[in-house]
Amino acid sequence: MLSLLGRTQRLMAAPGRQGIRLVATAQQVPKEPREAKPIQLIDDHVTQQLHAKPSVLPLYWQGMLERFRLKIYKDKTMDPELKVLLDKSSAQLYYGCANNFPYLKLCESFDLPDYMSSWFKLTLMHVWMVLIRLHVSLDAQAYQRFQRGILETMWADIDKRLEIVGEELKETMTTRSDMRNMHGLHIQTLMEYDEGFVADDRKLAAAVWRCLYMQREFDPVHLNRVVAYMRSTVAYLDHLSVDEILTDGIKEWRQLERRSTVV
Repeated sequence: MLSLLGRTQRLMAAPGRQGIRLVATAQQVPKEPREAKPIQLIDDHVTQQLHAKPSVLPLYWQGMLERFRLKIYKDKTMDPELKVLLDKSSAQLYYGCANNFPYLKLCESFDLPDYMSSWFKLTLMHVWMVLIRLHVSLDAQAYQRFQRGILETMWADIDKRLEIVGEELKETMTTRSDMRNMHGLHIQTLMEYDEGFVADDRKLAAAVWRCLYMQREFDPVHLNRVVAYMRSTVAYLDHLSVDEILTDGIKEWRQLERRSTVV
């Protein structure tokens, strides 16, 4: 298991060139020796939160306090260079999820109509694949910052795309009802894909039917292709190092087993 407290925490953008460079550790000798902060993975963090004593405050005030905490104390203990890397990487990886997958080929292979909604659901699928790959490699604080970054970039991009489509169709595409439905589908998709992926293909297929096909009639062949595509693509991402993913992004979505390619 990789950790950003190793090489990745010493990564920073190099001016005048693409990519990043490693900062020599000899240049960062602390004045006084300090004990290394223990690494907490996101799964451990979630488990800790689930076992925490329930708050007596109403949910509204819990949410307000959490937003205030994030605004005031957000990532203050994180290495500044790591913050820059995560923020750049989250934006770069989102656009890799939104623009680099073979959209038309997947629509044909999965029997999806060429609609804005199909692009949105396929983009969500690729964002989920990036998140499930990185959540086992980043510590909790780094993962949460990356997750916020990629989702904030996604919604900013979607707002702009809907605005452009709305102008072409002379319709308002960003009504409160529309955005509520999209946000609901976003949360449902990430949660159901997580649950199905760690279970078995049957449960993952059920999650795909609900989130991608929206419970409409389908050909089992197409559903099987989606499940195979998801698992083989995640397997390919597992073969990439976390440094490579964060610094270079994902320029091409490949599958680990080329013989079982579905597009």
